[in-house]
This record gives sequence, C-alpha cells and structure tokens, in this order.
Amino acid sequence: MSAELTEEVVKRLQEAHYWHVATLNPDGSPQVTPVWAGLRGDRILVNTVAGRKKDRNLRNDDRVALSLHIPEGYANIAIQGRVVETIEGDQAERDIDELSRKYTGKDYAGRTPDMRRVTFLIEPVHIWYRPPM
Repeated sequence: MSAELTEEVVKRLQEAHYWHVATLNPDGSPQVTPVWAGLRGDRILVNTVAGRKKDRNLRNDDRVALSLHIPEGYANIAIQGRVVETIEGDQAERDIDELSRKYTGKDYAGRTPDMRRVTFLIEPVHIWYRPPM
C-alpha cells in the first residue's frame, strides 16, 4: 500500500536537498547515508555505486527510510518505503548524471573505469511532514 507524495514532498524532492537514507544491515542495525534524491513518476530515485553498503543492504532488504531537515522553521519530512525497482547499466549511468546536473550543474565527475552505478526506485509507504513553526 503506497502513500501519495504530497505537493510539498514533491517540491522538496525536485530541489537540490541532501536527503538521509536509512537501510538495514544484515544484522538488523541501521545504516544512514546522505544522498542526492530525485523523482521518477511517483517513485523516489536514489543512485549509488554497485557493491557499496547501500546497494548490498537494499538488495538484501527492500525496506528504506528517507529524511530531510528543512532549516526554515525547523520543518522536516520523513518517508518510509520499499524498493520496487532496481536499475543497472546505461539507465543508472544516465540517472547519476541527471542527479549530478541537478546538484552541481554538470555531469557526474566521480566516475572511475571500474565503477558501475545502480538506481533504486522507492515506493513511499508512509510520509510524515512537519511544516515550519
């Protein structure tokens, strides 16, 4: 059962904010990483390097949480969801370039010859938004 992305959440995902993504390690402990995030339709898009902790954790357990602190008025957004699609290859490479242009204004500059990217599309299950005070 998915949750609908509200106008405020969509706005924040379209902007260049650093989101925190929490995944679960195999022992059940949490792992949190700041990420670039975007949208593809009504799914949240995150991208990482294949083989990194986020990648391994999300392939092992599709549950994920994202949060964003909005400094103005101490507002914040918390999203619980699950990975519904994993994308590799050329599309994942295009995705990191698109995210990089959004956040830096240019294509992704951190590639190495052995690096492979992976995109995860996340279906939101629960969304909590605290508006500015």
